[in-house]
Amino acid sequence: MTSAASIMASTVTTLPIGSQTPSASGSNQVLNQNDFLQLMTAQLENQDPLNPMTGTEFAAELAQFSTAQGVQSLQSSLTGMNGALNDMQATGLVGHNVAVAGNSLAVSSSGSVTGALDLSAAATDVTVTVDDSTGKTVATLDLGALPAGMQTFQWNGNASDGSRAASGNYTFTVSAQSGKGGSVTATPYAVLPVTAVTLSGQSGPMLELGSSLTPVALSAVQQIF
Repeated sequence: MTSAASIMASTVTTLPIGSQTPSASGSNQVLNQNDFLQLMTAQLENQDPLNPMTGTEFAAELAQFSTAQGVQSLQSSLTGMNGALNDMQATGLVGHNVAVAGNSLAVSSSGSVTGALDLSAAATDVTVTVDDSTGKTVATLDLGALPAGMQTFQWNGNASDGSRAASGNYTFTVSAQSGKGGSVTATPYAVLPVTAVTLSGQSGPMLELGSSLTPVALSAVQQIF
């Protein structure tokens, strides 16, 4: 009589080196559907003939495969929905002003211009200095005492001598003092109109802010006005 050990030795096939476990797809080493199928096929081809997989066990394997497919499909759907929501939010900003990192002020031939700043703490005296493209100071705004957090200010576009500043882009700096004589950290933000949105690109929707400025991502928006 042939022993069970000899039967197993004559029927079990050894896989070639490198074929026992499929390599994971992608840099994150996560098994995909093809990898799962390769593993299942290798398991069936090399199972013990004296103790093969039962129907219940095979059904459990298929159930795991179906679950993996469902999770991947759900993840893909959620990713697509998130992208669509970002696109909708971005297009809804057209015509609105947004605060983004920067210190620019775009002056037109008439009307006032808005800037913003974020104070790390309450300040008793806040001053905004407006400079032109050559670095010359055009106007100085005394905002007085302001609480901590995001604040906005208005510049009427007039120079210190009362004349109208020329149309164009200006920059501003902020100086803030506390009641104890120390300084308060003030972060400037440019307040600009969203004129258009580009929906393609790896960074998601990009906002066109006009004034010949570089487009910014939706995530760069700090506040909407």
